[in-house]
Formats: sequence, structure tokens, C-alpha cells
Amino acid sequence: MMKNKETLSKVAIMLSLIAVVLAAVDTFGKTDVLGLAGTQWILVGIVLAVYALYLGTCKCGCGTDKQE
Repeated sequence: MMKNKETLSKVAIMLSLIAVVLAAVDTFGKTDVLGLAGTQWILVGIVLAVYALYLGTCKCGCGTDKQE
């Protein structure tokens, strides 16, 4: 179970970084990537990063892998 959460956390972080790159491309290129503006891509990146942090912590909220 923990390996699955760690994998999902890494995937969410990677998707967050991709969203930030898309935001930069959209902002500097003045194009709508997939119909979203650059600020919307930044918000998607923030939400994915928060979700990745949530997945990376244990149930007790201490941030370690040990379950007490």
C-alpha cells in the first residue's frame, strides 16, 4: 500500500511540473495550450503539488513512513 502511495505521489509531482512548464509555454508563447490560460495551468500545478504532498505523508500526519 505504501509503495502505491509513493508512486502516486511521484506521478502527481511530475504532472505538477509538466503543468508549470505548460504555463510558461502558454504565457510566453501567447497560445492557449489545451484551451487553458497560463494562470489556470499554474493553478493546476499547485493543486497537483498539494495532492502529491498529501499522498507523501502517512495517516498520522507526521510525514514519516512509520505507522504507530
